[in-house]
Amino acid sequence: MPSAIPVYNLRSFPRHQSSELFYMTRLEKLVSEFKNIDQSHSHTFYLVMWINQGGGTHTIDFKTYPIRPHQLYFLTPGQVHSWQLDTNTTGFNLFFEPNFFRSQWGNRLHQYPFYHSHQHLPLLEVTQAEDRFNTLFSYAYQEYSEQQPNRADVFLSFLHLILESANRLYDQQLPGANSPYYDRIRQFEELLETQFIQVRTIGAYADQLGLTPNHLNHICQKVLGKKASQLLHERILIEAQRLLTHTTKSVQEVGFQLGFDDPSYFVRFFRKYAGCTPADFRHQQAVSEHR
Repeated sequence: MPSAIPVYNLRSFPRHQSSELFYMTRLEKLVSEFKNIDQSHSHTFYLVMWINQGGGTHTIDFKTYPIRPHQLYFLTPGQVHSWQLDTNTTGFNLFFEPNFFRSQWGNRLHQYPFYHSHQHLPLLEVTQAEDRFNTLFSYAYQEYSEQQPNRADVFLSFLHLILESANRLYDQQLPGANSPYYDRIRQFEELLETQFIQVRTIGAYADQLGLTPNHLNHICQKVLGKKASQLLHERILIEAQRLLTHTTKSVQEVGFQLGFDDPSYFVRFFRKYAGCTPADFRHQQAVSEHR
C-alpha cells in the first residue's frame, strides 16, 4: 500500500544542533544510522551530495540516474528522491537552509542552474577535478566536525567554494546553461512551489515578480525554451504523480486536491502531459515497485 512521503528537516538528523542552519555527514554513515533514508522522502532544505566511490541508482522525481564515482547531486526543497546504493558506496551529504547561504551571498543561490528543481539536470559528472571536490568536501566535513571559532563562517566559505566550483563545471559541460535570468526563473519556481494549486494564471505570478506576463514568458523561453505555463503544468503534473504513487487517494480525490473540480478534465490534463491516464500511471508505478 502506498504511504505518505516523509518530509525531513535538519532536526530530523542525528546530532544536529537545533540552532544551526546546516548539517553534514558521510553518506555511508547516514545510510547506517538513519532507518529508511534510502526510501522516497523529501526535505525542507537544499542538498548537495558527493559520490566518492560506489554505484547504484538515484531516483529524483520519477527520473532514475545511475550512480557512479565522482558525481555531484543537487536537490531543492520539496523534491522527492530515493536511492539504491551498492554496499561499497561512500561520499558526503551536505544540507543547508537557504537563509544560511543568503546571509552572505544574497541571491546567488537562485543563479545556480543545477538548483532549478524541475528544469535542469540535478547532477554533475566530475571527470577532471575529482581531487578538488574530494578535498573541498573533506575539509568542509572536518570543519563541520570540529568546534572551532567562527565555525559557521568557515563552513559557509567551503559551501560557497563547492557550489561555485560546481557552477563552473556545469557551465563547461552544458554551454549556455548560465544566464543572468536564472534568479528570476528560480523566484518564479519558488512561487510555483507554494501557490501552484491556488494560482493558475501566469499574470498573477508575473504581478508578484514585478513583470508583465509577456516578459515572464520571454525569460522562460530564453532560459528554458518553455513557456511559463509549461512550468506551471509540469509542477502540477509532478504533484499528481507523487500523490498517485505515495497515497491511496482515488484518482478523483487526487484531482480535487490539485484544484480540478471536474474529474474528467483532470484525466485529460494528466494524459496530455504524462502520456497516459492517472490510473495507468499508478499501475505502472506499482508494477515497477514490485520488480
